[in-house]
Amino acid sequence: MITVEETMKLGTKLFLGVYGIAFLVSGATGSYFYTQTREAMVQTIQQELKGAARSAARLIHSDDLNQLLVPEHADSQAYKNVQKVLRAIVDSNPDFLYAYTMRLVHGNVHFIVDSPPSDDDGDGHIAEDEIPEEIGSLYENPAPSLLRGFLQPSVDEKPYEDEWGWSLSGYAPICDASGRTVGLLGIDMSVNQIAEKLRRIERAGLSSLGLTTLLACILTLLFSRKVVKPVKTLQQAFHQVGRGDYDIELEPASKDEIGDLVKRFNILVGELREKALMKSHFGKILSPEIMEHLLSSDFRQEGELVKVTVLFCDLRGFTTISENLPPSMLVGLLNAYFTAMVEVIEAHGGMVDKFVGDEIMGVFGHPAPLENEQQAAVDAAREMLRICDALNEELCLSGHLTLINSIGIHSGPALAGIIGSPDRSEYTVIGDSVNVAARLETTTRQFATRLMISGEVARGLATLPDDLEPLGEHTVRGRQDPIEIFALKDIPH
Repeated sequence: MITVEETMKLGTKLFLGVYGIAFLVSGATGSYFYTQTREAMVQTIQQELKGAARSAARLIHSDDLNQLLVPEHADSQAYKNVQKVLRAIVDSNPDFLYAYTMRLVHGNVHFIVDSPPSDDDGDGHIAEDEIPEEIGSLYENPAPSLLRGFLQPSVDEKPYEDEWGWSLSGYAPICDASGRTVGLLGIDMSVNQIAEKLRRIERAGLSSLGLTTLLACILTLLFSRKVVKPVKTLQQAFHQVGRGDYDIELEPASKDEIGDLVKRFNILVGELREKALMKSHFGKILSPEIMEHLLSSDFRQEGELVKVTVLFCDLRGFTTISENLPPSMLVGLLNAYFTAMVEVIEAHGGMVDKFVGDEIMGVFGHPAPLENEQQAAVDAAREMLRICDALNEELCLSGHLTLINSIGIHSGPALAGIIGSPDRSEYTVIGDSVNVAARLETTTRQFATRLMISGEVARGLATLPDDLEPLGEHTVRGRQDPIEIFALKDIPH
């Protein structure tokens, strides 16, 4: 146990400590504003570039691009038409460096019409590396933002530097009259102006930091001799706690404000110690709701039987989609889909329990209780179907790339607890209710629907909607007793 009376004299150590804290705070503040300014400037240019790419892509006729297949077509009128538009795009903004078109063939990116030739290095003649790429030339190692550009307008996440300076690229799909993507427009934009503005901010920040350092030295010298020993002890104790060491307790040496502060410090550390022990035992907890439940006073570590409504959502035809998209585009597409689905589940009070491949398991009613968990789950499912269809339209997905999800929902008892090994575990719900929800999702294909719920869910609804059709009792795989099921009718796909 550390006592206040055992603290040594502060002297030079206190001077250096306070001075160091002031210096770090000033530096962190300057760094924060520098970072925020940089991000704001980059985001502004990103929005401008994305909007320019989206608008300019509409100026390029899809018929012209469809005619340009081999290098010999570079002498055609279609090539001249596209190159004329590209030149106009570059001339429309003094910061635009290049504009070019590409197409996706069997997962590979190829040039169609490249940016017109230009003397980039200003040496008076066009070098070999300044000549436009031929029609059909392979573009190796495309960035993820470029690949996303075939689906929707996109922009590089951050500027990149080459021999010409700092640049940022924006992309947008070129679609035909039916909305089918036939190519991509790319625009490279110089962002050297950001670097220059940031250099001025750096110089101002360094001057401010120097002034702050000088003031910190003066103030530290004035107050270092008057700071009492208990404050130093508390400072040392807080540093120890900040390092994650909660095995500390201070003994109050007085009954004044400092003594009261020491008592409150001991209470705080005691609570942190208990929560740290729980976290180290439980391992990685994925959900904030679960973490709050685990740290609450009524959590039972051995597990508990709870009433829940389980939602299983699967993405149909995922194998076909994965075989027709390069990995980078597939990951981007899945992330967009999962993000939309998770937002819907959480917006209706549910919790995402886990992801299994392209499946999502959502739980309603635990650990956060809901007034009507069945209604919340059904409402979420309807919106998930609608959002999935809207995502297809937004990303211009059609044919074998169309996203089609289907959902099964069941209510019943389940075991909630920490499942796994001592080294790796997770908080989840398991049991027959979970299995039934998964089987209902699989059964949707048999009845040509995208949403199927059990009778337990239907009886929990405030009113049974007209489009939920009763199908009677059926046996699902892995369960002997039949269950009453309802299916959403008049569903496309």
